[in-house]
Amino acid sequence: MQSISKILIILILGGNIVAQTGMVGGHAIDQTTGLPLVGANIMVQDSNLGSATDQDGLFSILLPEGSFIISCSMIGYAPTTLGISVLSNQSTDIAFELVPVTIESKHFVTVQGERTTGHMLGHLQQTNLSTTENLISMIEGVSLIARGSYAQEPSIRGMSGGRMNITINGMKSFGACTDRMDPITSYVEADALNSIEIGKGALSIQNGSTVGGALNLTMNQPEYALTKSSNWHVKGGLDQGSREKKLSFSWYRKTPGSGWSLSGAYRKAEDYAAADEQIIAFTGFEKMNLNFGYKTRLNQQSQLFVELVSDDAYDVGYSALPMDVGYARLRMAGLSINSNGISPSVLKAEWKVYGNAIDHWMDDSKRDVLFMDMHMDMPGFTRTAGSYVDILLGRNQQSLLKLRSDYYWTSSYADMVMYPQDSSPMEMVTWPGVERWNMGQFIEYQSRLKPKLNINLSMRYDLFHSEATNEMGRDELHIFYPGNDLQRLDHLLSANAHFSYNMMDNWRSLLSFASGQRMPTVSEAYGYYLFNPVDGYLYLGNPDLPVETSQQIEWQNSLTSSRGRMSLNLYLYNFKHYIFGQVMTEDAFSYANGWKKYVDGGAAQISGLEWSLLHRFSSSFIFQGGVNFEKSRLIDYSDYLPLIPPLEAHASLTYQSQAFWMQLDARGGAEQSDNSKVSGENSTPAFLVLDLKGEIDILAGLKLNLGVNNLTNQLYHEHLDWGDVYRPGRSGFVSLTIDQGVMGQ
Repeated sequence: MQSISKILIILILGGNIVAQTGMVGGHAIDQTTGLPLVGANIMVQDSNLGSATDQDGLFSILLPEGSFIISCSMIGYAPTTLGISVLSNQSTDIAFELVPVTIESKHFVTVQGERTTGHMLGHLQQTNLSTTENLISMIEGVSLIARGSYAQEPSIRGMSGGRMNITINGMKSFGACTDRMDPITSYVEADALNSIEIGKGALSIQNGSTVGGALNLTMNQPEYALTKSSNWHVKGGLDQGSREKKLSFSWYRKTPGSGWSLSGAYRKAEDYAAADEQIIAFTGFEKMNLNFGYKTRLNQQSQLFVELVSDDAYDVGYSALPMDVGYARLRMAGLSINSNGISPSVLKAEWKVYGNAIDHWMDDSKRDVLFMDMHMDMPGFTRTAGSYVDILLGRNQQSLLKLRSDYYWTSSYADMVMYPQDSSPMEMVTWPGVERWNMGQFIEYQSRLKPKLNINLSMRYDLFHSEATNEMGRDELHIFYPGNDLQRLDHLLSANAHFSYNMMDNWRSLLSFASGQRMPTVSEAYGYYLFNPVDGYLYLGNPDLPVETSQQIEWQNSLTSSRGRMSLNLYLYNFKHYIFGQVMTEDAFSYANGWKKYVDGGAAQISGLEWSLLHRFSSSFIFQGGVNFEKSRLIDYSDYLPLIPPLEAHASLTYQSQAFWMQLDARGGAEQSDNSKVSGENSTPAFLVLDLKGEIDILAGLKLNLGVNNLTNQLYHEHLDWGDVYRPGRSGFVSLTIDQGVMGQ
């Protein structure tokens, strides 16, 4: 019906253009599951015309009268080609059924800001006031570490920080805060997101060696069009609980050979109130984000893409810490060239060069009670530059070979300036100008061995050189490590294997094995005088730390039908050289419990399960839900690992019609009593939170979005919340979206 409606509109309004053209429309599906393929490439051979499938797997192209060959391709599937004849003023419907030839080691989740009326698998429904962190936390196995209401840090199966890789459009970047108050996700606005790619453990190592997993945030990109066109929208919203105000916009310009995009968002929030009406101090913030993209076609196979990202946050309060953030900012630029169909064997190639700068400044100028009874500033910065080349090879429909070479350099510096009363300022270097050079080589082979059996093998090698370059910082570390040149050269090798078997037409079973390694972080290897407010200890880095290693086994099963999907994942991680903080001495200053040093903690283990369900009761009612559960052990110390979430569950029931959708969300967690004594954790109680949200089309081009968070006014905090600070109580929100449709276009 959607394709027919498009055709009727064009036939009525197209005038002379339609008189010489016809519409080609259709859909693309996965042959084994029957599910729509989102983002499949539709290309008209011997032309620069093309399209991509939407959220429902649908596409449409306006073509002149004549005969054409149209191909449909998508990474992980064998391409398919069809010949068609186009007649003027007539429509032609075609269907592509693509056969999967690979196993993707990552999950792709599409972020959509407006109502969808069909396929909802792999889809995150956001409201105008959603944050990137909110969306990430809706994925099974992902939790958030909160130090305040802003910049919550993602954790995959209880692993965060240096155990994860986080990239933006494949570009590496590193936070500039010694307390990890600026995870890379905090520099990306939800409005600018196109999708979230998530890999768990060492099952996804394309973007870097890892033991905990990978997140790649892909941004909306400009597109081409058959004729020149532009579209825009403006959103404005207000959250009553935190008095947060948000204004965002986006603008896209399309031509047959190029496209432009510009988007931005401004947010400002005050201190929020918990369910007991207590104002949680130091939870407000102010933020501004801008994104620019330009894409142009170089020739029939190649295109050039330029992207710029700018993000600034000011006066960010952190209720769980003794300091706040005066500002945090990111500047990022990338240039890439993509080519498709270079030769019969070279299917795709991409070259990218990028750079970014992150600056972060912690201060306590707004605090009455001062840590160490004196004012302090803690500025830090990171600078990163890198490049990578991707090549996809394949000579038949049964196997593919993916190659990547990547290189990057990063520099990290942080210090602390203390202002004692009646004394001169004192400076201490906490990150001693650490420079790291990395060269990585990745290879992946994917093949369809039998009609029901697929195999995926990948391997990655990384060479790291690390060095502390700041003289003052080197002198501080030499107090504890005399004679150490504070340089290290590390060789990392990671690999995984996936075996997928279709037990039945709708039952897919996937068995995966992985071995991963990761470098100690800058704080773990070179940090000095780093205070942790959770356990109250000062932490010291250890340049002699070994590389942390994990072995992982995972068994995934998924059942699909015309009404939805159910999946169950069971997993086990065994760690060697697990890095954590061990008490050095209990003798310290009055404001700290003592000193800890990062050490080789020996063996550790994480095991768990993830269960998810999507069921479509009807075209209007859709249910989504999931359960996560994991257990951990720090074996050599007879303790639990820190920051492991308890049993968690979430569910949502969505009703949608042509001009209206409404969704009831439920999210809860069990009591967590398996606490890390070494890390100073305490038990946390169970909780259950309900949210209600919806959207209505008031008229063409004008949408009203509204809802209530924490519907029952639950007083709660979560296990991963630092300082057991209560989350917001009941709060309503409302927003409006205006686009070019309101002008009758």
